[in-house]
Amino acid sequence: MNPPDFRRLGWLFLAGALLTCLLAINSHSLWIDEFSIAIVAQPPTLTAAWHKLFAIHGSDLQMPLYILWIWAGAKITGTSVLALRGLNALWFVPGMLAFALALPDRSARIMGFLLAVSSPFLWYYLNEARPYAMQAGTSLVVFAVILHWRQHPDSPIRLEWQRVLVFATALVLLGGSSLLCLILAAMPLLTAAALLPRPRLLALGRVFWPVWLTVLGLWLLTGIYYLWTLHSGARATAVAGTNWKNIVFVAYELCGFTGLGPGRLEMREGALGVFRPYWAPLGLFAVTVGSLGWLGGRELWRRLGGRQFLAVALAVALPVGFILAAALALHFRVLGRHFTPLLPVVLLVLCSGLLAAWRRGRAGRLLVVIFFAGCLASAASLRLASRHEKDNYQAAAAIALKTLPLGQTVWWNALADGAGYYDVPLATPGLTRPGVWALVNPDHDSLAALPPPDLVIASRQDVYDAQGAVAEFLARNHYRRQTSLTGFTIWTRGP
Repeated sequence: MNPPDFRRLGWLFLAGALLTCLLAINSHSLWIDEFSIAIVAQPPTLTAAWHKLFAIHGSDLQMPLYILWIWAGAKITGTSVLALRGLNALWFVPGMLAFALALPDRSARIMGFLLAVSSPFLWYYLNEARPYAMQAGTSLVVFAVILHWRQHPDSPIRLEWQRVLVFATALVLLGGSSLLCLILAAMPLLTAAALLPRPRLLALGRVFWPVWLTVLGLWLLTGIYYLWTLHSGARATAVAGTNWKNIVFVAYELCGFTGLGPGRLEMREGALGVFRPYWAPLGLFAVTVGSLGWLGGRELWRRLGGRQFLAVALAVALPVGFILAAALALHFRVLGRHFTPLLPVVLLVLCSGLLAAWRRGRAGRLLVVIFFAGCLASAASLRLASRHEKDNYQAAAAIALKTLPLGQTVWWNALADGAGYYDVPLATPGLTRPGVWALVNPDHDSLAALPPPDLVIASRQDVYDAQGAVAEFLARNHYRRQTSLTGFTIWTRGP
C-alpha cells in the first residue's frame, strides 16, 4: 500500500475509533468495582490517594500504574462518571490504530479495524472505570510491534529503536496494570520468540539489551510490590471460586457473546437455565464463531507451519494455564476481563478466519455478515438493553436523598462508598436521630442497636448481607418491597 492510501486508511480508522468511544461510553451509574477507583482518584495529592487506596485494601492495591494513571488523569478531567470512563479512549484509540495498521495488507487491516470497533468485549470495558481498557490498548500495541517485526525481518535493526521503546513501555505498563497481567505479560515475549527468525531475535537482543534489562528490572520491582501487597492481605473479594463455568465464561466474554445472553445479575443469581431464552442467538453466534475459529486456525497453521503454530499456541497457553491452575488451587475467581491481554490473539484468529471465509464466495461472505451482525447486536445490547445495566447506585442514592427532608431513617445495605460518591450523608455510629445508616454484613445485635428504618435500600445479599440478618429483619417485621432497581430492592414499612 502506498503512503497516501495508508494515511487515508489511518484517518478513517481514527474516525471510527473515536465514534466507537462516543457510542460505547456513557454516564450511567458507577457500579461496585468502579467506586474504589473514583474514591482514589478524588484526593488532591498522590499521598492522600495512596492512603485511600491502602485503606480500601482490596485488589485495587494491585493495580499500581493504573491507579497512578487514573489519579493523574482525574486532575485534568475531573472525577465525574463520564470523565473517569472517558479516559479509556486514550488507551483504546492508539491500541486499535496500531493493531489494525500493523496487519499485512489492506483487506486484513480493514477486517482488523471492523473487528476492533465491533468487539462487544471492548464496548463493555470502554464503559467501565477499571484497568481493562488500559490492558487492551497496551496488549494491542505490543502485538502490533510483533506483527511488524514478523513482516519485516530484514529492516535495518538500528531503525527499530522507536518500536523497541514502544514495545518495552507497553510491556511495563501492562505488567504494572494488575497482578495477573504481570504473568500474562510473558505471553507476548514468548510469542515473539516463537514467531521471529532467530537472527532477528539475536539482533534485537544484542543492540537493545539496555532496554530489555530495564524492562526486567522494572518487572522485578513490580513483582516485589505485588508480593508485598499479598503479604499485607490485599485480595479480591472472595465471592466465588473458579470452576469449569468460569473457564467457559472467559471464552464467552472474549469472543463477544455477552450482549446476546442474559445479564450478569441473572447469571450471578441463577443456574444454567437463565440461558434458555437466549439459546437461538447464542447458538447461531457460537456456530459462526466456531466456524471462523476453525478457518482462522487452519489458515494460521498453513502460513506458519505446524511447528511454529504449536510454538505460538504453547506461548499463549503457558501463562494462561498457570493462572487457571492457580485460580483452581487458591480458590479465587477469574473471568474474561482478567485475560484481557488475550484479546489480540482472539482478534488475530478471527481476522484470519474472516479473510479466509470472505475468499470462499457467497457462503463464506454470508458467514462474515452474520458474524458482524452478531457482534453489533451484542454490543448494542450491552449498551441499551436493561438486563445488562450495572448496579444503579445513582438512582438508589437519589431515593435516599429524598428521605432526608422527611426526617426518615434509612438503612443503606450496600457499598458505603457508593452512597458517598453520590453525596448521601451517612449517619455517625452512636447517634439515634433519623438519617442514612450504612450496613455491610451486619449481625442481629448490631441491627437491634439501630433506630428502626422507614426505608431499607438493599443490594446484593451475598455481598452485603451474608448472614441474612437484614433479610430476616425485613421478613419478621413485615416490610414490603416498594420497588426494584438494577442490583437493588427498596423496602418500606406501613401501607
